[in-house]
Amino acid sequence: MMIFLAIFLLVIPLQNSAADNLMMDQARTYRAEGYRLQSVGDLRGALMHYQKAVQIDPYYAEAHNDLGVIYEAMGDDEDAMAMYQKVLELEPGYLAAYTNLAFIYEKRGDIKNATLYWRKRFELGQEGDYWWEVSRQHLLKLGTYPQIRKEILEEKAARLSREFIYKREQERLKLVEEAQLHFDIGDKAFRERDYEAARDEFQTVLSLNPPKESLKKKARDFYKQAQRFLLREQAYTNTKNALDYMNKSDYLSAGGKLKDALSAVFSITREN
Repeated sequence: MMIFLAIFLLVIPLQNSAADNLMMDQARTYRAEGYRLQSVGDLRGALMHYQKAVQIDPYYAEAHNDLGVIYEAMGDDEDAMAMYQKVLELEPGYLAAYTNLAFIYEKRGDIKNATLYWRKRFELGQEGDYWWEVSRQHLLKLGTYPQIRKEILEEKAARLSREFIYKREQERLKLVEEAQLHFDIGDKAFRERDYEAARDEFQTVLSLNPPKESLKKKARDFYKQAQRFLLREQAYTNTKNALDYMNKSDYLSAGGKLKDALSAVFSITREN
């Protein structure tokens, strides 16, 4: 007898649990059908099925929220608000109910309560999600939550700062790229012994003043070498021309070329 009683006591909770699960499944079936009817515009049919869902499962927060949406769509804001409040009693973290209440209060011109529910939706939401951003924009529009305006201004300042840094970095890279191009042209000219062209390119690099010290140092060194070789060529050419003029007994022109040659030699000596 005692064994039978113990088994009976164990079976009753299992039967109750199975019955509860069956009822919850039934409530969800009614809700699913209600949603289907709502999606095709049958609000009264949806209302009936949502009502059956909450009758079977009075703690069904989603179905209560669905009821609120239907009441609101039918123009019954009072019953809609009562359903949304019921949702928050059952599940304080149900974010859609805060949004729905905020919309109704804002539509009614009740700025105080609209702010209350938009703020709750904003603070409980996750930064970056759609409805979090919607709540932030509504609070900004209402102007009743100064922290939002402050955060937006700070974000804008940070964004502008990032944009400025990015733009400055792009300009820096562009300048380095341009200077490197002139350096490469100068280097090619130097290897081809076109020292005048090489000198001009290296001088352009230095005038650009790129924010790359190693590039500026190389350009400076090559500029000096190109200038030295150019002066040496000029001294040699002017000396040769002077001798040619002397052979032609044009001593005045020869003197001028010798003077230019000596000037070039003096410049080389001074640089060394």
